[in-house]
Amino acid sequence: MAPLRLVAGIVALTLLIVIRRRKRLRLRASMPPGPELAWFGLGDNQRDMPKHEAWKTFTKWYEQYGPVVSVLVGSTNVIVLGTVKAATDLLEKRGSIYSSRHRQILAGEIYSGGMRGIGMPYGRRWRNWRSLIHSGLSIEASKNYKPQQSLEARILVKDFMDAADYKQLSFHLRRFAVSVVLNVGYGERIKTLHDKMVVENMEIDRYFLKILSSNSVWPILLRLPKWLQWFRWEPERMRHRDTMVYMGLLDGVKERIANKTDSAKPSVAVRGLEKQQDWGLNDIELAYACSAPWQAGGSTTSQAIHVFLFAMLLNPDVLEKAQEEIDRVVGRSRQPEFDDIDTLPYVDAICKEVLRWRPVIPIGVAHCNTTADVYEGMYIPAGSKVYANIDLMSKDPVAYPSPDEFKPERWLGPNPAPAFPFSFGFGRRQCPGMHIATNALFIVASKLIWAFDIKARVDPLTGRPVILDPDDMAGDLVRGPRDVPCVLQVRGNSEQTRALILAEAEAAETEALEFTP
Repeated sequence: MAPLRLVAGIVALTLLIVIRRRKRLRLRASMPPGPELAWFGLGDNQRDMPKHEAWKTFTKWYEQYGPVVSVLVGSTNVIVLGTVKAATDLLEKRGSIYSSRHRQILAGEIYSGGMRGIGMPYGRRWRNWRSLIHSGLSIEASKNYKPQQSLEARILVKDFMDAADYKQLSFHLRRFAVSVVLNVGYGERIKTLHDKMVVENMEIDRYFLKILSSNSVWPILLRLPKWLQWFRWEPERMRHRDTMVYMGLLDGVKERIANKTDSAKPSVAVRGLEKQQDWGLNDIELAYACSAPWQAGGSTTSQAIHVFLFAMLLNPDVLEKAQEEIDRVVGRSRQPEFDDIDTLPYVDAICKEVLRWRPVIPIGVAHCNTTADVYEGMYIPAGSKVYANIDLMSKDPVAYPSPDEFKPERWLGPNPAPAFPFSFGFGRRQCPGMHIATNALFIVASKLIWAFDIKARVDPLTGRPVILDPDDMAGDLVRGPRDVPCVLQVRGNSEQTRALILAEAEAAETEALEFTP
């Protein structure tokens, strides 16, 4: 009798697998093409979905299946867009339905309380959040932060001059990026990464990335009594910690405003407090919103400058042309400033090429469509995760001939390459801090070109410059060169240049006192 039950069970399970597979195949027949579904396990594409460096796998799928690809992971449909046309058609032209986020029970709802914009679903609450952030980060608002970005860049040049190795360079560059985003968020700056508020925010970053990449929670578990929901305990404790940190920063801005001192500099927090009632945000929601520049801007800004240094190592001829332009336009008696950008077209083109050549956000955070859609005859179910393969789009050989080459010239002349703003994403979810980041890249790149010859480190074993792999990138959500083995040598009359760097840094430190709490 037992063998018959076993056989019956196997037959029933087999029938269930076959029926579910046929149902999924019928749906897949109307969807974009993609890898074949597995027969066993969950009967999906879990084994095909990359855990790291997803853009590489997405590019292989593009080559095999075309510009729009679909895979099934568990019960979630994943759509991968491989061309600017497809991404623009869906994420921008149909932005009203493609601007939400997939549900994140742990990271978004429990840990963040639905208050972090990066994971907030599309709707009134998100639009209020976006209005606040845009008011502090728009093209016009970004001009308010240029003086502080410039003085931080002057200090950075001095720090780079004194740095003993690349590890120290990275440390100073990270401090620069963090200080810039803290100024944008709260009108403050920091002198060191060991500052208490920096340490606290970095701990928050680490935990957020950890919980974001952890396994999700089945919605059915939310029906348990809260005291039985073990998965809530740690995230809720961490959320309380985060709230205390963010409220402390916001209260500091409130205090400076109440004291009617000049120390309440233009910032997202100042703007948010002015318009808080209009946007319907309570204090905790506002405190979380003001943390957005930190969450989004620190890593992307520093990695973009790492890519710049990496590109200069690989392309010494480009560096030489840029130095010639700066010496001719700016001279050797001062450093470049923002006002010089219109007269430094080659340096500006280098910055554009940095963002295209190795986008620091290779695929971005997935969009989610709120209603089902049909694109070029292909069915896209509601609730799909929709990724844009930005890395692949930046290498379109039609728009950008010889795409793997670092060629600033493509942005110059009577027929420049089409703009590539997609390094910062698409549509209504495009990174609102893009103007802050591009300004930071220009001011740092121009000053480093003015100040230093950027050379490859010599391998002590061979006595020759280290050989670089232009594709050696690391990271997932945000990426950059795995290593930038560079040595910075002060240019020109080194003693005169050193003295000028020191003098400008000393003046910047004095100016920076008004941004220091």
